[in-house]
Amino acid sequence: MSAAPAPRAARERPILGSGRGRIVALGIAVGSVLPIAAMHRYGDPSVARWAAAHRAADPDAFWPWAAFLGGPLFWTAASVVGFGIAAAFNWSNTARWMGMLALAVMWAGIADIAVAGEALGTATVGAVACVLTLWQSRGWPLWAGLGLIAATGRMIASGGSASASIVGLLLGIVGALVMEFCWYAAAPATPPRRGAELQS
Repeated sequence: MSAAPAPRAARERPILGSGRGRIVALGIAVGSVLPIAAMHRYGDPSVARWAAAHRAADPDAFWPWAAFLGGPLFWTAASVVGFGIAAAFNWSNTARWMGMLALAVMWAGIADIAVAGEALGTATVGAVACVLTLWQSRGWPLWAGLGLIAATGRMIASGGSASASIVGLLLGIVGALVMEFCWYAAAPATPPRRGAELQS
């Protein structure tokens, strides 16, 4: 007599909780070294000139707003407000994801300070885009586009290099995946669920 299949939520595992997921994450991290080094050596000067031209031509309009959209302050406030709304309406799954957004912002700030020496905000963009993709995976083009615009805005407004911005994005993404794995390990019965509805 065969056992009944486990429910979908019980079968779900974090990306870093499977061998294939860990191999993919490690491969992306290792494989990005040479492209980032090439960008730092050959591409940064051209990108810096392009960013300076945009900063001079449009100092008060689009890119500063895009940079604000990618900043830690914006996403900290959004996660706190979202958590309060979710708790008020008893949307437990949404509240978990808002809490994970707050953890992503905290991780991203630590990573930016530790690696770049200053909080440029690009790690925040990567972490938030990764968390949003894990939450609602069908909207990944929207989250990826939002992350690209915000990261470019941070780079132009703050004067950061393209290679440093790419490193920040990768740090944020890896940090979000690590948090998902730790969350699942600490509370396997109620992990954040990828692609879940807003109300659980």
